[in-house]
Amino acid sequence: MTSAERGSADNLIYLCGPHHDVIDTQLEHHTREFLVGAKRAHEEAVQRAVRTAMGEVTYEELQVVCKVIANATTPPQELGIDRAVPLQEKISLNLLGPSSVQRITDGLSQAVRIADFIAFQNSLSPSFGRTLVARFRSDYYLAVADGLEPDAVFDYLVEKAFDNAGPRDTPQVRAAALSVIAYLFEICEIFERG
Repeated sequence: MTSAERGSADNLIYLCGPHHDVIDTQLEHHTREFLVGAKRAHEEAVQRAVRTAMGEVTYEELQVVCKVIANATTPPQELGIDRAVPLQEKISLNLLGPSSVQRITDGLSQAVRIADFIAFQNSLSPSFGRTLVARFRSDYYLAVADGLEPDAVFDYLVEKAFDNAGPRDTPQVRAAALSVIAYLFEICEIFERG
C-alpha cells in the first residue's frame, strides 16, 4: 500500500486503546479479512440504525448536537449561507463519494426541522446560528489541514459532532449529528473551489 492508501478512510478502523492492543497482540485471529469484514458489518449496522432513526429525531437530540458544535472559542461571524452554489456542485467540488452523498441525502431529510430549531435558538440567543457555523467551519478547516481525504472530512465532522454529544449513544443522536452536519454542509460556504 502507498502511504495515501494506508491513511485513507477506507483503510482506517477507529478503536479504543484496549481493543487496539487486543488486535495488535492477536494478529493470527485478527486477519485483514476479519478486520475488513468487521468494519463493513459495523458501518452497515450504524447506517441502517441511523436511517431508521431519521424519523425519530426530536429537538432534544438536535439541542444536544447543536450545543456541542456551537460551544466554540471561535468568534461568531456571519452565517455564510451560500445557497447560490447548488448542493450537487458542492458535492462534486469536494470530490465526495457515493457513501457521503447517501449520508448527506439521509441527513437532509431533516433540513426543515433543523432550520426551525436553529431559528428558534436564534430567537433566544441571536448569535447561536453564527456560532454554530463558525465552529463547523473551524472543524472543517482543521480536518482539511490534517490532510484528510474528502469523504474522511465529512465523516470526521459527523463523528466529532456525535462523539461530543454526551453519554447517550443512540441511533437518534447519531441521526441528529448527521442531519446537522449535512444541513451545515448545504447552507455554508464550505467547499473546495475548483
